[in-house]
Amino acid sequence: MMPRIPSRALEGLLYALTAFGVLAFGGVEPWSRATIEVLALLLALACFLKGRPAGSLSGAYYWLFPAAVAALGCLQLASATAPGDPRPLVPFTTTPHETQASVMLWVSYAAVLWSVPRVIVTPDSARRYARLLLGVGLVLAFLGLLQTAAGGDSLGGLRAGLRFGPYYNRDHAANILLMSLSVGLGMMYFRPGRLLASALLIIFAGLAACSSQASFIAIPLAAASVAFIGADFARSARSRRLRAGAALAGAALTIFFAYHHVAASADGGGLIDDTVSARLAIYGDAWRWWRDAPLFGTGLGGFETVYPSYQDLALLGRAAHAHSDWIEFMLETGIFGLLGALLGAGLSIFLVARIWRDARSSEMRALIGGGLAAAVAFAAHSLFEFSFQIPANAVMFFGVLGFLLSAPSWADKASTRVAGQSPPTGAALLAAGYCLVLMRTAILPAAAAWQADSPSANRLERVVALARAVSLNEHPGYLTLLSVASYKAAGEGAQTDYALLRLSLRYALAAVEQRPFSSDDLYLAGETLRRLERPADSQDFFARAQAVRFARFGPTRETFRQRREKTLKELREIFLVPGKPENR
Repeated sequence: MMPRIPSRALEGLLYALTAFGVLAFGGVEPWSRATIEVLALLLALACFLKGRPAGSLSGAYYWLFPAAVAALGCLQLASATAPGDPRPLVPFTTTPHETQASVMLWVSYAAVLWSVPRVIVTPDSARRYARLLLGVGLVLAFLGLLQTAAGGDSLGGLRAGLRFGPYYNRDHAANILLMSLSVGLGMMYFRPGRLLASALLIIFAGLAACSSQASFIAIPLAAASVAFIGADFARSARSRRLRAGAALAGAALTIFFAYHHVAASADGGGLIDDTVSARLAIYGDAWRWWRDAPLFGTGLGGFETVYPSYQDLALLGRAAHAHSDWIEFMLETGIFGLLGALLGAGLSIFLVARIWRDARSSEMRALIGGGLAAAVAFAAHSLFEFSFQIPANAVMFFGVLGFLLSAPSWADKASTRVAGQSPPTGAALLAAGYCLVLMRTAILPAAAAWQADSPSANRLERVVALARAVSLNEHPGYLTLLSVASYKAAGEGAQTDYALLRLSLRYALAAVEQRPFSSDDLYLAGETLRRLERPADSQDFFARAQAVRFARFGPTRETFRQRREKTLKELREIFLVPGKPENR
């Protein structure tokens, strides 16, 4: 006998999934990421057992796009290779561990996109989901403004190091606020009211407090895109052409002024914001990276590991992401992955625009317009940020996309809902078993993190705890920590425990194998070899560490810093800017 799953339970799972990550620091930590993945899988399993069909053909099959990304990741895992090896003309990965984690995340995204069109099937459920999206942004903006007013980098002592509410980064909080504000504006268009207007003002104030330059660019780009798509609502052909032309002109002017400002500041010797100069440096390095693996990329999730081999002197420090989801996706999946993403984006815009145009209810049309603006704002913001790498942001985006693709079942307020049919018992058991396997895969990294963070009374207990963490999840960071812990536990002088030193070397070499461009791991292996009285081998690792840190750059062009300093020097020499000239 199949379990009976009420519709409200499905909605509750969707609401919990959407709100949890936003309030759990973006879902970037192992425990919160695992929770998001488990909730997504549970939602998909519940929808399957419910047997409810999607409201449209696109809603039923659009999940195949994120599923295809996960499948590409599996193909990459089948051909793992070292970063220095020749690039094959088939899918491959240079970072198997990171690619495996990314595959699990994309499976979760596919589960969300498969589930939402089967949950949002009535006008009432569409209204409730829109209110949820608005409420999530409102809570985030309120907490962020509260923290900004109180000062400091924590919220009520809950967690140090935060810079905006429950998020760890203002730019990523701005991404959530953009989507919430867009959905709220759609609601405001049909049902204006003081309460709704106040909520939108709070969200907008939170967006302003974030001071995210990328979000300020994304707002007019999203508005222009929605205006272009909505130009078809004009009655005459001339009005349609004028509206479409005005929208394109607005988008072009936004891009022109944004890049013109940066270029003029650089050429004139003006100070460029560190975040802008860092992005420009990464974008320049990305071109050299892409030429090495243009077809299928270097493997999902491997940006942080591979980027140091291409990093130029214009950028100091470590970059975990490309600060552009589109560029990072191209580097990790190649031109075929980028073309697939562009195809998916173009097809989704076409389908949603057709649904929007054909909707008969003005209220539902307003909700669809707000959701479309939210999706476009996310895509535009991702041109300059890595919001897709934040699980909470990506889940909310796929939720909005599923909401839009489900619109044929509620856009007219009169659509008949097709009754669900529970799957056969065998299929249900198979799906439940498959879900349990995936859930176990999702939970293991969280269990490893719990072991790695467990308190230890002495150094040997720390080594044991980290060894348990590595047995659950061979993350290169855990390998490094275990090597360091073994190195410290080995002691010094006559009391040196060489067995622990050899253990340290073993895991240092394992970390180097997974992160060959990490100077810290290379130095650690070299230092361990030195203490094991292998001077020749240790010098080899020290030299490799120095090569990674310095010789690998080989800059072929002036950096922004060099150009700025040279320009300022010339201006001082001719007394056009304050400062003591070099030779007065």
